[in-house]
Amino acid sequence: MSKFHNLVGRQYIDGKQDCYAIARDYYSQEWGIELPNYARPDRFWEDPEMDLYQLYKTTGFKPVLDHTYEVGDALLMPILASINNHAAVVVDDNEILHHLPNQLSSLERLRPKWANRVMVHLRHPQITAAREAEIEVVHLHEVIDADILRNPGLQAEIEKALEPERGAVRGHHLGAGGRGEAEPLS
Repeated sequence: MSKFHNLVGRQYIDGKQDCYAIARDYYSQEWGIELPNYARPDRFWEDPEMDLYQLYKTTGFKPVLDHTYEVGDALLMPILASINNHAAVVVDDNEILHHLPNQLSSLERLRPKWANRVMVHLRHPQITAAREAEIEVVHLHEVIDADILRNPGLQAEIEKALEPERGAVRGHHLGAGGRGEAEPLS
């Protein structure tokens, strides 16, 4: 069973249990990010001021320009509307959590039918900071016995690898006395 089992299978109720509510509950449950519960009147997508992008911007979400999806990203898209009236959340590798009108909330693969509709891709800085804090830095000396690094033969090999032949750049010799086009090393 999914770790989001309490968010999957909800009945759809306009303005109460919809795509924004499922995203709001996800961010609260998984990241401790509290999104305001905006009023969403019937047919809110006909009101340009109710564009979901504007609502997310006020809560600290920032646009992602490189289209690399990460867990916690918000994907906004228009569904039969001229404004972004549907939100989905990336919850796993290539999987989204969302809630379509008159359907149960669901986990679904981020297939082209959804990815091609995304007009706004957002990420919250708090999620980025949490992810960066999880990255552990490991130094070479922490994983290799120091005595091995003191081996003169290994030290010579390391120096050779770090200081390539004079005039060589990334596996190429510089032609024309160090100027001009690079010639492959033989």
